[in-house]
Amino acid sequence: MTRYWLTPIVSYSPLTLGAARMDIPAASDFEAFRQMAAHQHPRLLPMFKASLLLSDDEDVCGSELVELDLTLEEDLVFNGEPLHLSHCAEAFLDRLLTNQEAGLLLSVMEEEAGSLEGPPKGWLKQWREWLEAGYDIVLLREDGC
Repeated sequence: MTRYWLTPIVSYSPLTLGAARMDIPAASDFEAFRQMAAHQHPRLLPMFKASLLLSDDEDVCGSELVELDLTLEEDLVFNGEPLHLSHCAEAFLDRLLTNQEAGLLLSVMEEEAGSLEGPPKGWLKQWREWLEAGYDIVLLREDGC
């Protein structure tokens, strides 16, 4: 089963994924939400496989020694001890939209999604709050949970 995590990046030095990440079930309403974001810009809600965030070796994405547990209610800090960010993840982060670009695109998405109800409305609200706090947002995907 696939799980998605709407995740704020609260710091880049060292990379810190915020504890307030949201566990979002893979469901049709979430897929529609992702499509709305992709309609605004393909990188507005960028997705990355959580299993590729870590690295044991500078030439390999993914770790056999350390597992990432996104269910922990704490910040995840990639400072090399024990979490070392993979070069794939670094390249992914280099391609993120700026906070300002994402905010402008999200404003258009909010206007177009004015009648959004249920969980998608909450996801959009949380996304806005994180952007306004200065955080970048990524979507992490866990497979086979």
